[in-house]
Amino acid sequence: IAATPPERCFKWGLFDREPLPQWTRGRATLLGDAAHPMTPFLAQGAVMAVEDGMVLARALAAASDWQEGLARYEAARRERGSFVMRESHVNARRMYSPDPDQYTTSSHKSAESLGLYAYNPVTVPV
Repeated sequence: IAATPPERCFKWGLFDREPLPQWTRGRATLLGDAAHPMTPFLAQGAVMAVEDGMVLARALAAASDWQEGLARYEAARRERGSFVMRESHVNARRMYSPDPDQYTTSSHKSAESLGLYAYNPVTVPV
């Protein structure tokens, strides 16, 4: 690292926000990072967008109109999206804490232990 010329180095920010109380307004809805931006500490960002797309398609297909479809989609996804987003942020704080002893390995929760892999966007009720 010390041998790397400074002009070859770069940094970028990881920005955080609280989950949104609503994803849909009128005929527009959010999915993926627009709905639930993830810090990269659970490796779930891309899969969440794929899940959103599957559930949105199923919700629209099952609904009698687009308003109902968007409402079904948001009802089916907002809690999970917010949960995964928060847990990713917890992992970020654990991994980059100025006080590493504050977050012990016993407090670590993996994606598997959080039950993230048990979710099935093809069968979740819409």
